[in-house]
Amino acid sequence: MAGIRFLTNEASKVEGLGYPGVETFKGSPYTSCARETGQNSRDAMRGSGPVRVSFDMLLVKRQDIPFADELQHSIQCCLEAPQNEKTKAHLERALTAISAPVVKILRISDINTTGLTGPIDDPGSVFTALVKGDGITNKPDETSAGSFGIGKNAAFAISELQTVIYSTCYEDADNVVQFAAQGRLRLISHNDGERKCSAEGYWGDSGFRAIEDPAAVPEWMAREEIGTSIYAMGFDERDHWASRMTLSLVANFFVAIDRGQIEFVVDGSVINSTSLDTVLENEGLEALAREHDQLAELDRARRLLLCIRSEAATRHGITISGLGNFTLHLLVSEQLPREVHVLRNGIYITDNFAKFSQPMRQFPGTREFIAVLEPALTDEGRAPSALLKQLENPAHDAFEPDRIIHEKDRALAREQIKKLISEVRKIIRSVAKIDEVQNSRLDELSSMFADTGTTRDEGREDEERDPDAYIYQEPRRGTRRQATGATGKGKAKKRGGTGRSQVGSRTGESRKTQRRMGTGAAVPLDAIRSTARAGDPTIRSVWFTPTASGNIELALEASGLTDDVSLDVQSSSPGTVSKGRMQMSVRAGQRVQLEITLTEPFAGPVELSAVKFTAAEEKEPV
Repeated sequence: MAGIRFLTNEASKVEGLGYPGVETFKGSPYTSCARETGQNSRDAMRGSGPVRVSFDMLLVKRQDIPFADELQHSIQCCLEAPQNEKTKAHLERALTAISAPVVKILRISDINTTGLTGPIDDPGSVFTALVKGDGITNKPDETSAGSFGIGKNAAFAISELQTVIYSTCYEDADNVVQFAAQGRLRLISHNDGERKCSAEGYWGDSGFRAIEDPAAVPEWMAREEIGTSIYAMGFDERDHWASRMTLSLVANFFVAIDRGQIEFVVDGSVINSTSLDTVLENEGLEALAREHDQLAELDRARRLLLCIRSEAATRHGITISGLGNFTLHLLVSEQLPREVHVLRNGIYITDNFAKFSQPMRQFPGTREFIAVLEPALTDEGRAPSALLKQLENPAHDAFEPDRIIHEKDRALAREQIKKLISEVRKIIRSVAKIDEVQNSRLDELSSMFADTGTTRDEGREDEERDPDAYIYQEPRRGTRRQATGATGKGKAKKRGGTGRSQVGSRTGESRKTQRRMGTGAAVPLDAIRSTARAGDPTIRSVWFTPTASGNIELALEASGLTDDVSLDVQSSSPGTVSKGRMQMSVRAGQRVQLEITLTEPFAGPVELSAVKFTAAEEKEPV
């Protein structure tokens, strides 16, 4: 007979609601539930058609929930057990939800998937791994997106009753369609009369078995088509739940959606390759993203989709020896953030390999660009995808080499990923490089040339001037503005690059500066010039004339199209280097020549800035 049964708590273990697998998703329940369940369905693709996942809120009469009375009784038993105020408040909300005449249920169902394959009593089956497993996964494809068996707990984060029902149809070994349904509860340890109960319980047939007769479950729970339905009982409905799930889906699955691999239906609204652009540009969704501090994720999806689709983007195959192939999509255009993002199975993962000491945050000497890196979509991309799966953390937002257990395999993975990153950087430097300027501007020679004059012809400004009627004026001697440094925090900067010398000044810190300068006054620098050594862009000569005497700290930055990017200096002669910046003593008006070595090659134009510093400032954290 079907019913709710809790595991026996013979050790009188105290178990609360703070189950780690669920708490992981409590901070963003809708975002997490949408991503994790969508990912599980994406991994279970069956046939050539796109996976289709639907999110619908059901309003089910209490009398149509076969275990409603038992669940209410269990919650009342939990309220009699010792608990803190937070747990008590949660249980009281649960009691209110199950006592109501109508219960809210979020149904997450998919089609064109394999379903939760059995046999249901096989410890190694997909059904058992999802319904009864903790911290395990049994996905047959080694390149699948999920890795830890933790994502299934996201459905509990949106259930006020801490109860999730699984209903599935799958084909057995004889290609016969089978049905199975079972529920799992996560309450707190409690006593039911004389029986000590664990926090973990199950709804199903006797012996903690699944129900295999579709006629034995209510109509809202039954299904005939192969696939899976998940029911979050007592759905924690909040404002804009559907839009918040939609935001999560388009921010993470935009490539899989665009490629026709998966589509979603959220509260009746379809998200597929046809409607994706409309959804991404929806003003209401953008306002919601701004309200919940997720606008960056939405904008990122728009940019990366543009990179994937654009005819202006270039595609580059990367082969890593002993591993396989990757594809780099690279779009060079203005107003792009110089970022590389990593996808796997068409799902967004991260924008760096920071745990490999390769954050991929700075790309000096390049024009603005955006890039997408993913395993190749051919068989040669399966091994790279499997490796990334091994490295991926449970939050699906970083790659961590220490997740590989064996030292030899871990060392090999580090070597392969670092080689991959090196190849990515080479491609970006080649395709997005800033062309060297071939002419020089020498302000010191301005006195030798006549200044711009006027004509006797007072006609339109855009008319070509008559050279016979042109009056040349006296040569004009240039004047230089000096940075005032009045606030004590300003910077004087001049541009200089390969084959170019510019004189002038400006103040204010670059938005991309990674480390702050000392707090001393800005020191204006005159007649700055910089040239990179031919054949070795890590080495360059820099000349400047300081306008003040004393100890100064110099910062070097790559001059991009929009923002500057800090360049780390490895060594300087003369002078010393601290945290990528140069420090030295100078005399006002005395010309200085530096031979510097950069940590990374850069042959483009640069900016040089200086501030005064004291020995005490040198020790401050930067």
